[in-house]
Amino acid sequence: MFDIKFNSKTETVELVYPNGNTEVLAEDSPTEPVVSADKKKAVYISPLEWEERGNLYIVDLQSGEQEVLVAPEGDYIPKNAIWQDNKRVLVIIGYGSGTVRVGGNIFSVNIETKEKVKITDYNDGRVQILDFEIKDGILTYTGIQYTDNDFQVTKTYSNSISLDSLMSY
Repeated sequence: MFDIKFNSKTETVELVYPNGNTEVLAEDSPTEPVVSADKKKAVYISPLEWEERGNLYIVDLQSGEQEVLVAPEGDYIPKNAIWQDNKRVLVIIGYGSGTVRVGGNIFSVNIETKEKVKITDYNDGRVQILDFEIKDGILTYTGIQYTDNDFQVTKTYSNSISLDSLMSY
C-alpha cells in the first residue's frame, strides 16, 4: 500500500512507496491531499493559484497511479474537494479568472465514470461557495453572497444538505 503526503517544506505532494521512498507527484502549488475513508484513494488540486488552470487529480494508493479526475472546462476550474463517500468526490468548480467569482458551485463526481452532477445551482454569481465539510451525514457549505449590484458588498453565506438527498447521484 502506498501513502500520500504534503511536504510543507518543499510545498509538494509526494507519493510514499511501501519501502519508504518518495516520488514528487506535484510541485506547482498543490493542495494538501485528501484521503478517502477506506484509505484506497486520495485527491488533490494542482496548481491552485490565482488565475491558474488546475486539475483535480486522483491517486490510487494501492497501485500508486494517478490520473486527472476533473480538468478545467472553458473558464471553470476545480477549487476545492472532499470525499462524499468512497466512490464520489464533492468538488467546488468555479470561474477561474477575475476578482468577483472567487468560489463556485458544488458537483458530485463519480471516481469510476468521471460523471459530474451539479449539487448547487448559483449561476448568477451572487453566491460563491468557498468551503464545505461533511459531519454527521450533513454537507455544510459556506461562502459569500454579494448584496449589491456592483458585486462589491458581501455577507457570509451558509447552507446545508443531507447526504441522504445526494445518494441518488
